[in-house]
Amino acid sequence: RKCFLSNPATSRQIVDSLPCGQRSAKSAAMARCASASLAFATLPILASAFVQRALPTGASASPIARSPRAVSPRSVAAEANTAVVAGGGPAGLATALILAQRGFDVTVLEKRAEPNPYEPQRAYLYLVDGRGQRFTDAAGLTEELASPATSVSSLNYTVTRCLPDGQREESVPPILEPSDRPSYWIPRARFLALLNSALPPTVTTRFGAELRELHQTPDGGVEVVASCSDGSELRLTPSLLVGADGLQSLVRQRCGEWSGAAAEYTPVVLPSPSSGLRYQMIKMPPDLRLDPKNASVTAQPRKAYSMRPATDAPLGPTRLGLLPVADPTFPRTANVILPPEHPVWALGSAEEVLGWLRATFPHLPVDDVVSADEAAAFAAGGPGGPPPNQNPPP
Repeated sequence: RKCFLSNPATSRQIVDSLPCGQRSAKSAAMARCASASLAFATLPILASAFVQRALPTGASASPIARSPRAVSPRSVAAEANTAVVAGGGPAGLATALILAQRGFDVTVLEKRAEPNPYEPQRAYLYLVDGRGQRFTDAAGLTEELASPATSVSSLNYTVTRCLPDGQREESVPPILEPSDRPSYWIPRARFLALLNSALPPTVTTRFGAELRELHQTPDGGVEVVASCSDGSELRLTPSLLVGADGLQSLVRQRCGEWSGAAAEYTPVVLPSPSSGLRYQMIKMPPDLRLDPKNASVTAQPRKAYSMRPATDAPLGPTRLGLLPVADPTFPRTANVILPPEHPVWALGSAEEVLGWLRATFPHLPVDDVVSADEAAAFAAGGPGGPPPNQNPPP
């Protein structure tokens, strides 16, 4: 049996179908021990999800429901509350936390070697708005999220435009959608740390463990196979498997294959202006200098900056954007967002990258704020791109 769970709070919606301690209204789960559930979560926290229960031998694989309203949480009883979450990013950790609150013993498989490392090409910030706070409310994390030591409130920061003539214009960003509660800027690494710190003892996170394969067992369950960084192999047979393993999800792929209806596990991709862009980040010091002539003029952590280009910039007009951070020791990352055919992406060496930055942003002391190693990493790394809009299949 298969059901579709949609926005805005995947983790919350998944576990609404799972047992909730002694509450009889939620006394049934999506899976028996010998009939494992499969769940798929895509983007962090506010994501789409697919849930499939592996059917007993001989049962029909025809879907009986395609919306949460058509699925009764009482339809399947749970006998063993064990779960594996494939992927330890924000979506996976959020799901693990809620599952633990619902009485599951959870194992998280994460291929990263560390809990919340600084990853240069994932050094973006999340803006946790009201939808995201529906999760943090449920998880008891909103108070810590809102702490000035953790995040920057959308109601309490400014944007400074740094112009090529050396002038700086500071303004308060407009509030496009008024709300009774602010949103919060938080770096991805800090958000992962927040989620990791909240995990109870019933959640075991296996770092350096990468999902390799899934097998259906003779009794209708699922075996999870992961390879570990020490060369060993891990095999688990949970009653629930949650896939938070990215856009190329193996969990989603196997759900489609086993159901015999792969199209129903394939998101509908819709065009979007942002999905055609490419982005890359340049790491800068936390207190980077903003004036080549005055070393005392530096960036403030709780402020955003927009570096505007010179009119005669050799590769055309480009900008550098820096979002606000709460931690004054956290590296600042300058976002470069351009079309895929832009000549910046063809820069092939550290000196070419530094030369472009010097000519385009003469008001920025480039050699003081961008190291040769960082410029080389920019040239060698290649840009990423936001994924296209993906929606549930009809």
